[in-house]
Amino acid sequence: MIPVLDLVQISALPDAERELGELARRYPVVRTRQADGTEAWTVLGAEAARRLLGDPRLSNDLHRYAPQAAQTPDGPVVLFEQDNPDHARYRRLVSAAFASRTVRSLEPRLAELARGLLDALPPAGEADFVAAFAYPFPLEVICELLGVPPGDREVFHARVQNMDSPSLPVRQAAMDAFAAYCTKLVEAKRRQPTEDLLSELVAARLDDGHALSLEELVGFCSVLLFAGHVTTGHVIASALLELLNHPEELEAVRADPALVAGATEEALRYHGSVLSTTNRVAVDDLDIEGVLVRRGELVRFLPSAANRDPAVRADPHAFDPPRATAAHLAFGHGPHFCLGHQLARQEIRTALTELLARYPVLELAVPAAKLTWHSSDVLRGLTALPLRFAS
Repeated sequence: MIPVLDLVQISALPDAERELGELARRYPVVRTRQADGTEAWTVLGAEAARRLLGDPRLSNDLHRYAPQAAQTPDGPVVLFEQDNPDHARYRRLVSAAFASRTVRSLEPRLAELARGLLDALPPAGEADFVAAFAYPFPLEVICELLGVPPGDREVFHARVQNMDSPSLPVRQAAMDAFAAYCTKLVEAKRRQPTEDLLSELVAARLDDGHALSLEELVGFCSVLLFAGHVTTGHVIASALLELLNHPEELEAVRADPALVAGATEEALRYHGSVLSTTNRVAVDDLDIEGVLVRRGELVRFLPSAANRDPAVRADPHAFDPPRATAAHLAFGHGPHFCLGHQLARQEIRTALTELLARYPVLELAVPAAKLTWHSSDVLRGLTALPLRFAS
């Protein structure tokens, strides 16, 4: 009998990835229950995920094919909710902006932003590095990309609180507050563009010459925040945790910063921040690993399980940066492969490099068994990472 997994319960387990990886050996497809009670067929294996994430019989457009399951049924259709050809057209526009001088010019700022956050800490002591560094660092990067004025940063930070809450009313209120701020930000960029990614998108034109609408631009802000903030912060924290849990690897990376790239890829595979993808909907009946999925039924993918598939790497439950592979699914696969993957990788590498260079003494301030993980039907990450440090 195919099991039904509660995603919120799974996400809070200390070693959810191991359990999911072992489950995938027995069940290539399971049922999962989301925070709102919705159930979906869910693919666990890496090979099936790669094949199906590009299958046109699975649509991202829930507004059209399954409006009852859409995240915001009355809101704008954002990039990850589109199918081709619309998705390809908008993706080209956003890809061009990401490849522009705006993003390239941001790279020298990453170390500066990281050092600024670390400068705010005392030379030695104890702190929760999720709250003090892993969470605010990528948020500052998002502020740079969107051109959030320095005087608005605190307001912006307040607006994004609780956007990953397991409570649907709390999450919705946070999303509404964020959308209201971004509406004002887009309007300000239209009046007076600045040197940032959002201003470039305001000025950009689709193939037919039309500009993006206010709703589309606000939707892009939401996607950028969801895909580039909490997700990246979770990987920074979990990468640091695994290095601390593996002292030999920690010292190797500290001695040779060139090894941080491998540690980053291994962290993305081993403890990626995306537990589950958003829903797709079957637009035709199809067979998934021997399971008949009917037209109109929902389908999800669990990268956290697929990345522990032996098909990705032998001995998948070992954290082993020297054998790191980029063949993981932390950034998805197919038409919706994460546009910001290179920036996210650079943020993680910068964060680890700056932390290890700053603190010769860096260790857990609590037993590892005391650490807890967020309850979420989408994300996977530590609630806190208390560390003892000295520069």
